[in-house]
Amino acid sequence: MQRNLVKNAEKLPSRLAKRLGWGVMALAIVVAVLFGLVHGKGSQTRQAKRATLQALTPTQVRTNGYTTSASCRACHPSQYASWHNSYHRTMTQLAGPHSVMGRFDGTEVESGGLLYRVYQTNGQYWATMPDPEILMKAVETGRRVNDHTYQIRTNGVLSMLDLRTVPRVDKRVVMTTGSHHYQTYWVEGSVRNPTNQINEAKYGNLLQTLPLVYLPKEQQWIPRENAFMMAPSSKRMISQWNHHCIKCHSTDGNPGLTGSGTFDTRTAELGISCEACHGPAAGHAEHYRSPLARYADQFSDAPAAKVVNPAKLDHRRSSQVCGQCHGVYIYQDEKAGNEFARSGPAYRPGDDIHDIRYYIQHPGPAPTPVRQEELEKNRKFFRERWWDDGTILAGGREFTAMRVSACYTKGTMSCLSCHSIHHSDPVDQLKPEMRGNAACVECHAEPEYTTAIERHTFHKPDSTGSNCLNCHMPHTTYALLGAIRNHQIQSPSAKRSIRHGVPNACNLCHLDQTLDWTQQQLAKRYGHEPLPLSAEQRSTSAALLWLLKGHAAQRAITAWHAGWQPAREVSGGDWLAPHLARLLDDPYGVVRHIAKESLRKQPGFGGFEFDFLADAPERARLAKRAIAQWSEQPGKASGETLLIDSDRRLMKTAIEALLKERDDRPFTIKE
Repeated sequence: MQRNLVKNAEKLPSRLAKRLGWGVMALAIVVAVLFGLVHGKGSQTRQAKRATLQALTPTQVRTNGYTTSASCRACHPSQYASWHNSYHRTMTQLAGPHSVMGRFDGTEVESGGLLYRVYQTNGQYWATMPDPEILMKAVETGRRVNDHTYQIRTNGVLSMLDLRTVPRVDKRVVMTTGSHHYQTYWVEGSVRNPTNQINEAKYGNLLQTLPLVYLPKEQQWIPRENAFMMAPSSKRMISQWNHHCIKCHSTDGNPGLTGSGTFDTRTAELGISCEACHGPAAGHAEHYRSPLARYADQFSDAPAAKVVNPAKLDHRRSSQVCGQCHGVYIYQDEKAGNEFARSGPAYRPGDDIHDIRYYIQHPGPAPTPVRQEELEKNRKFFRERWWDDGTILAGGREFTAMRVSACYTKGTMSCLSCHSIHHSDPVDQLKPEMRGNAACVECHAEPEYTTAIERHTFHKPDSTGSNCLNCHMPHTTYALLGAIRNHQIQSPSAKRSIRHGVPNACNLCHLDQTLDWTQQQLAKRYGHEPLPLSAEQRSTSAALLWLLKGHAAQRAITAWHAGWQPAREVSGGDWLAPHLARLLDDPYGVVRHIAKESLRKQPGFGGFEFDFLADAPERARLAKRAIAQWSEQPGKASGETLLIDSDRRLMKTAIEALLKERDDRPFTIKE
C-alpha cells in the first residue's frame, strides 16, 4: 500500500533532513573546525606524494562476510569476464594509467572565475586548485551572492568571501568515478598543518571533488557544473565522496563517520562488484572450496549455498537489488540513516529493501488532498526528479519508474526481464535477445502485438513506429548529457503534454507535427478524449514549442530528438538546423551541448565547430553563423508549422515571440 509522506504529521522536508542528517552533521563538524585551520596564506608542500593511494583512499577490507570479486573468478570465469568488461566495475577506481581517461598535461580550465590546472608528476596525477576545504565551507554553509562570492559566517561574524582569493593548493588525484560517458575525479582530503607545513589527514580519509569533468569523446575538460542540468544561479558542485557517492559507487561502502566528525571510510571493493548484487560471498567461497560440496551441488536443484542469485528471486526482490541504487528513497527513520553513516548499509541482496528504506513516488496528476499537500510543500524536490505529471525525469531512477508500471504492479516484469550484467552489451546491459519487441511479446503475445502488429501501431511492421519501446518507453528521461528511455511504461498521451508539458512519444518522432495533429491521431485510433488547445498548439510544431519556449528540460529532451535518427528520417532534417542554432546560446551548458551534437547531424553541419563553453558573445556569433549557413542551403522544407515561410525564410517575428515567452524558471535535475 502507498504510504503517505505526511503520515503521522511527518512532512517530507523533515524526513529528508533525517535521511541526510548524518551527512549534514558530518559537514557541519568538518567545516566548522576546518575553516579555522586552513584560511591562511601560502602553498602546500607535497609530502603526500610519498603516500600510497591506499593510504589516501577508502580502506578496502574483507569484513561483514565480503570476500571481493577476485574470489569469484576461479569458479565463475565466464561471469567474471563479462562483469569485468562492464562499466559497473569501472565506476570507481584508484587513479592510475589503467583508469584515468583525462589528459593531465598541464591543461588549465576556468570555472566561474576559478582556475584549475591538471598535470602529472612522477607518474602521479595532480591538480592545482583553490583549496577545496575552504570551498566546501563556503558552498555548503554560505549564501551564494554570485558565481564567485559567498556570504559566510566565521566565529559568529558574517563576511563576504571572494572565491577567487582562496589560496591555491596542489592536491593529488587519487580516485576516479565513471569510465564511459564522462569521468570525474577525487583529490586527497588532507589539510596543511600550519606548524610543520605537512599535509595531514585531519579528517580521516575524506575525499574532495576535483570539480571538473572529462569528456572522452570530445577529449575536453569542462567545469562540473556544465556536465549536469542545474540552474545557472545554483551553488557550485562541491561534494565529498565519503557521504555522497559511496552509497552506489562502491560495494558495502561504509562512510565510517566518527563522533569527532572524521571519516574512517571503508569498502569491500571500489566500484559495483559481484557482491553488490549477489551479497557477501565469503561463506559461499569457503563452502565450495570443498570438492565434496562442489560434487554434491552438481546433482541438486537447490540454490547455491550462502549467496544470492538475483535471477532466482521473485520479480520484486530481484528488482530491489538494482533499486538499491536506481531509485529515489529516504531511510525509514533517523536511526537507519545514522546507522548507515557509522556502519554502512544494512541491506543485503535478497532482503526486503522496504524494511530499511521508503521509496518515494510522485503524487501524480490527480493526487488526493493529502498527497496534493505533499506536492505543494515539496514542489522543488519533486520537480528535480519527475515531470509535473509524475513521469520520471531524472536518470538513474529506473526502479522508481518501473515500480508504478502495470507490467510490474500487475505482472512479473523485473529489471532482469531485459537487463543482465553478464554476457550483454556494456553500454546498456540489455540481454542480446531482448532488443526490439522481444522483451514485450514474451507477455503480450496476441496477434496485434506480434504477427499483425500494424493493427495496433498503425505503422508498418518493420518501421520504428512499430517498435514497442519508442511509443511506451520514449526517451523522456534526462541523464548523461542526453535523453534515455523512460522506464515508467505507459502509452502515448497528448493530454500529459497539454496539461503538464511532458513531451509525448508521437511528437518526439514526428517533430514536424503539431499537438493538434497528435491529439487527432490518438482520438481517431485509440479513442482518446480531445482537450482544448491554444492557437499555437494547433498551428506550430510541438517540438518547436518545446525548443523555443519550453523550460530547460523540455529544450534538452527535444534537442536530443532533433539528432535522433528515427525522428530525422520521419520528420525530415533540413529544417531543424536554424532552430537548434538558437539553443547554441542557451543559458544551460547541457542544453548547448546537446544542441551542438544534434546540429552536427543535420545536413551540411557535420563539421560545424562550436565550443559550448565559449563566452556569451562568441556563442551568439556562432548561432547567427549557423542560421546564415542554413539560409544559404538549397532545397529546404517549408511550412507555417515549421516557422519557415513559402519562400523558405525563417518566420522571425513568430520565432522571436516564442523566445520571449521562454520558460526561464531555474531548473535542476538530480541524476
